[in-house]
Amino acid sequence: MKRTVFLVVFCMMMGCFLTSNSLAEDAAAFYKGNTITVLIPTSPGGGFDLVSRAIAPYLEKYTGAKTLLQNGKTILSQNQLYRSKPDGLSVILAGHGAKEITSQLFKQQGANFNWKEFTLLGRLPFSSSFFVVDKKLGWTKLSDLQGKEFFHGASSPFFGPLFAEALGWDGMKVVPGMGGGERAMGLRRGELQSTIAGAGQVEKDSDVMLPLVTTNKDPKFPAVPAITEVALKGKEKWGEWAAAWDAVVYWSYASPGVPPDKAAFLEKALEKTFNDPGFVADMKKLKFELSDHFVGSKELTKITRTIADLTDKEIEEMKFVIRDKYQKK
Repeated sequence: MKRTVFLVVFCMMMGCFLTSNSLAEDAAAFYKGNTITVLIPTSPGGGFDLVSRAIAPYLEKYTGAKTLLQNGKTILSQNQLYRSKPDGLSVILAGHGAKEITSQLFKQQGANFNWKEFTLLGRLPFSSSFFVVDKKLGWTKLSDLQGKEFFHGASSPFFGPLFAEALGWDGMKVVPGMGGGERAMGLRRGELQSTIAGAGQVEKDSDVMLPLVTTNKDPKFPAVPAITEVALKGKEKWGEWAAAWDAVVYWSYASPGVPPDKAAFLEKALEKTFNDPGFVADMKKLKFELSDHFVGSKELTKITRTIADLTDKEIEEMKFVIRDKYQKK
């Protein structure tokens, strides 16, 4: 009896193994010589463009497919991907998850997609956003900004208001429409007192930028606390939201409804890319930091759950804080 049960279980396991191998072989045969359209939801030359173009050659290497890169705009790229055939031949390799998802959640005109239906593939780079202040001000503690009125430069308001809400910086006034270089110059001229910057820019402009807090703990700046560690009592959710939003920056995903075998094949190709010494060297040259491990689709699904579980009331509250509450009048 025991031997019979063992044989049945063994046969079932072998059947699953052979089926899995067969599906992987089918996916490999499908991609070989085919063309994957890589949608880049930004104009050429930006960070998301550079990461997409760095990944693409390795996607070719590990799938056997060719890649066709198309630059576009955030909402238009998501709409195009959403309408694409569910054949695994249309992907976004480095999306700005925070802007992409909020464009839908905040009902931005032209956002005609449901982000929850995209096929998640993984994430390769690590992202942390620092709240920095002008060193000349002498503000070294988070509490130094409480009760102060100060100007905060931003391209478009996002992480700055989340930090302010989590830490009680009610006097912050956002000045939108400023590029990274303009914000750094604004600090040097004394026109701005704070802004958001990535680790690379903090290092580059270390003479003027003092990082006080970050969305996610960054190994380059171990002394700078993560927002989830220092958010005020009763304001913890704002810190959790900020961390979750930055965790979907540079995420990779495909059109909705991609068959599991093809999605798994693409995910495996991205994982191999992440571990490829050539890719690691390429990212180092571009001064992009990789995550400490490949963030696969299952982990990415858990990360996005914080966002997916937002109630309509919380979405409206977040929209008000990000877009209205701290705007300079």
